[in-house]
Amino acid sequence: MMQIPNYVNPYMQQPLLQPYATPAPNYNAVKIDVHNPSVSAPGVGQSVVNVPQQVPQYAAPTMPLYTYPQTPLYTYPQAQAPAYYPPAQTICPPCPAPVQTPSVAPAPVQVPTAAPAAEVPAPQIVVPPAPQVVVPQTNIAQQNVNAPQAPAAPEAPKAPAEAPKVEVVPAEPLQPQVDLNAFVAKLTNPDYDVQALAMEDMANMVKNDPQKATELLDVKVMDALSNIIKADTSKLAGPTPEQMAAREKLLTNQNMTEDEKKLATSITPLELAERNKSYAMFTSAIMQKLYVDEVAKLTNTTVPITELPGAVTIVEQLKNNPNPMVRTSAIESLSYIQNPAYKKDLETLFTVAKNDQDKGVQEAATAALAKLNSMQAPAPAQAQAA
Repeated sequence: MMQIPNYVNPYMQQPLLQPYATPAPNYNAVKIDVHNPSVSAPGVGQSVVNVPQQVPQYAAPTMPLYTYPQTPLYTYPQAQAPAYYPPAQTICPPCPAPVQTPSVAPAPVQVPTAAPAAEVPAPQIVVPPAPQVVVPQTNIAQQNVNAPQAPAAPEAPKAPAEAPKVEVVPAEPLQPQVDLNAFVAKLTNPDYDVQALAMEDMANMVKNDPQKATELLDVKVMDALSNIIKADTSKLAGPTPEQMAAREKLLTNQNMTEDEKKLATSITPLELAERNKSYAMFTSAIMQKLYVDEVAKLTNTTVPITELPGAVTIVEQLKNNPNPMVRTSAIESLSYIQNPAYKKDLETLFTVAKNDQDKGVQEAATAALAKLNSMQAPAPAQAQAA
């Protein structure tokens, strides 16, 4: 019969398993220890199967359990018997604690405890330290010197370094300092006063800022000046006889009325056109000299007088214009551009002008010849280039 205790104290220390060999197996199904069952059957092996008793989580063992491989004490052949499989066991829940009354105290239940197994100290393994070999530094250096050096591995060819990318920044377009179209528009304006003011601005620019004035060396500008010089003024209204008489009084300081003074000082369209011709010849001569100087600085040569823009037009006015004032302005303009390379051509023109019928033209030609003769002779290179 199975013996099941009525009360198990969960706080009592549970017996430790004895990991020792057991005697010959007993196949009596009656004598089964519920708390520590074990099975021995053929084919299962001679080792002991221990099923520990379930212990509540709050009942921790007080001493460690050491397990190590066991060897059965007795080995003998076993009879062949069919395998035995014990039925599944059901663990009963712990019985409730008995009700204690103050009158009767229950007798304490003495549960025999097994003697604790002797603690086997773990053997200590002492590992001797490895011997240290001290090599003098001099020997190491000598060994490094005498040891054959391995050939150095060839260096891998380096990839060619990419050339730095040069960023080309386009130059900003040069902004013109002079409004060329504005000057051309003023020079072609039918108003004579507008033309005169434009030519005066050009002359002042050449005098004050020659580098800026070089932007005016344009075909459109030089053609506009030439058109003013060559303009046909024969059909324009000139001074009347009354106006000429009023001017005579003004020159001789005679008594004049206000109307006579106003008539004498007024300028006719013909006179305005002829005045602008003189202005245009002076302005053209100023631009021609600027052109000659710039070419000489760049190429160290002198432009021939026949290739100067507008020079031929001035010579034609000197020969053919009926107005003595215009012929005088032509002589003064050619004298302004005089150059040692132009001495021969200018000397011929001024000599002819000395025989002019007008006294003012004769005086202007004589002064121009004197100025021309005071110039030095041209250098051989310049004379050859001319």
